[in-house]
Amino acid sequence: MKVSMSNQTQATQVDAASVMHASRELESKGQLDAAIQLYRQWLTAYPNQTESIMCWYEYGRLLQITGAYAKAESAFKVCLEQNPRFTEGALALGKSLEAQNRFDEAISAWEKAIPPEALQIQLYNNLARLHDQRHNVEGAEQALVKSLRLDPTQDAVITTLLQQRQKLCRWPVLSQELGISETVQKQNVGPLMSLALFDDPKENLNSVKHFLASKNYFTASTTLAQAGKVYPSHDKLRVGFLSADFRLHATSIFFSPLLEHLDRNLFEVYLLDITVADDPFPFARQRMMEVAEHHIPLQALDDEAAAKTIHAHEIDVLVDLAGLTSGARPGIVGMRPAPVQMSYIGFLASCGIPNMDYIVTTADMFVDAYADGFTEKPLKLAGTYVAFTNDGHISTGSTRTQCGLPEDAVVYCALLNTYKITPDMFDCWMRILQGVPNSVLWLVEENPTTRRNLEQHAQRHGVTSERLRFSQRVHPAEYRTRLAMADLFLDSSPYGNGATTRDVLLANLPILTKPGNTMMSRLTAHMVRAMGLDALIVPDLESYVDKAIALGRDPQALSALKHSIAAAKETSPLFQTRLFAEHFGQAIVQATREMAA
Repeated sequence: MKVSMSNQTQATQVDAASVMHASRELESKGQLDAAIQLYRQWLTAYPNQTESIMCWYEYGRLLQITGAYAKAESAFKVCLEQNPRFTEGALALGKSLEAQNRFDEAISAWEKAIPPEALQIQLYNNLARLHDQRHNVEGAEQALVKSLRLDPTQDAVITTLLQQRQKLCRWPVLSQELGISETVQKQNVGPLMSLALFDDPKENLNSVKHFLASKNYFTASTTLAQAGKVYPSHDKLRVGFLSADFRLHATSIFFSPLLEHLDRNLFEVYLLDITVADDPFPFARQRMMEVAEHHIPLQALDDEAAAKTIHAHEIDVLVDLAGLTSGARPGIVGMRPAPVQMSYIGFLASCGIPNMDYIVTTADMFVDAYADGFTEKPLKLAGTYVAFTNDGHISTGSTRTQCGLPEDAVVYCALLNTYKITPDMFDCWMRILQGVPNSVLWLVEENPTTRRNLEQHAQRHGVTSERLRFSQRVHPAEYRTRLAMADLFLDSSPYGNGATTRDVLLANLPILTKPGNTMMSRLTAHMVRAMGLDALIVPDLESYVDKAIALGRDPQALSALKHSIAAAKETSPLFQTRLFAEHFGQAIVQATREMAA
């Protein structure tokens, strides 16, 4: 796009350097519109001079700051017409296209750029981020690998790459082929990924500490509340639940019964809202907002301002439901906005956050021998860790055939996030299939690359790809209907299941589990035990394989287990939500008394 110079005589001859200097002075004073106008006048007169490319770039940059993305796009395109190798222009063009939700064009603009090494790294990292947002995990992985080949010291990029490899079932996840020592890779395993790789709370805590240090969350020394000193003027304890998932989400599924039934004669409930994620099913959020006495939106505030807002509301007990999961704000908790602070349900391991006093747990989920893998003190509930209602009406409209399953085979089910699958776990599953010839394994199809990798892993174990059956993700209600078609659910370890286990039990589907040393690996066993199904809890992987094979060969035993689950719902504490909320309230009171002592 060549710009006409027909208006050149209307402007005074001024060199580009002077225009840029004058514009930067205006920008420094906050006069962006005046700076933009200055560039516009000069570029109208001198659009195609050798030195005008930087004026076009600066003009586009200012337009982008003001949100005029389409005009900024045009300016950056002029830059690239004048110099196709102008990498800064390509980088900026891609960002303007991204801001307009033109993601494929943004990716194309960045991929065509041929920048100096430092900007190549930035471009590859941008590509990886956008590929991931577009659910192109393999594209993200390739971009991250290229970035690390240019600079292998990028800790955050190493962490992200390992996460992508885990999602893709690219085993081993930690690999010398990356050109980075496995020691460095292990140091950069992120908090959530560590739950899938390490069955050791101390290893999980090491990952957490490295992650927190890399993010500089706790550089401020602000401490707002005095530890243990709740507000004596309050008639009721003010309990604030901090969450990034006040929406239809696994966390809120378990939190909602507590919100509904926590004793309002003793507690006043505040929702401390840091939710920014999309919410396609707003009914869940609307219900939470209706039930809680107070809703405090914190999304627009930085950590310090958010912490001060919480403190200003005189919250006695802060319950962090986010931990270190997506959208979490550990910097808020680190400033101690409340006298008593505890972690629950969002991250089933130590958060390593300063001023986090307790982690809510149970006697069977917390292994005392690994207490040094936690910076928090365990606050053990008297009953179950979670509870939920029996809202599990199962539709019988779908059939196995409609889901791509054989009608007459034993269907082992592992419809779970693929990042939870480890080589050891997959090896067990393949041995189970070999032990029960007329059987298939039902998995989630996250993406074509992950499916291909799992099929190749199966073939290496002598199992044909036809015995792996894949399904796309579906609406939660349909998911539970599908679960009912399976014969046995195979829990993963050490990253076990939570909301998925709930759905499995609601579908009357037996679930086999091997608890380990971490809370995350023990949650399913805790829930199964509360249903009186101890026979489905095994001590090691050999027993796991043997038990799954035995059940696969005994359809009567599987049928009996399904009936036992249906019957147990009438009496199991897992379905007594009021009792659960009572126990949680007792734990809150216990914590305040302990810290006041």
